[in-house]
Amino acid sequence: MLTIYKASAGSGKTFTLAYEYIKTLLGIKNPETGAYRLNAARYTGTRQANRHRGILAITFTNAATEEMKSRIIRELARLTTAEGVAASLYARWMTKAFGCTDEELQTAASKALSELLYDYGSFYVSTI
Repeated sequence: MLTIYKASAGSGKTFTLAYEYIKTLLGIKNPETGAYRLNAARYTGTRQANRHRGILAITFTNAATEEMKSRIIRELARLTTAEGVAASLYARWMTKAFGCTDEELQTAASKALSELLYDYGSFYVSTI
């Protein structure tokens, strides 16, 4: 799947791209309906590990690349705690998109963050 966003400076591109990255990392899209489900055994039968290896995000500057990587890690870390989930706009959108509970989102985010950090070399956010 290829998604292209066209937007001007200060329009929230990094916020949107980080949200889409995390949603793709934590969710699995049904190709027939377009609906997402949380990447968890409860929803999909089995959990797919290391999904970050199959995601590539591309930005136009080195600064944007570093900001996006930092934001993805920061938001994933936030989603691993009850307090973080309660404060995160991403969490509200994701629980709605995935049809899951806050606790299920926390568990999925914790597993995904751990996998991403242990395999950081396969975390692809690049500059064009």
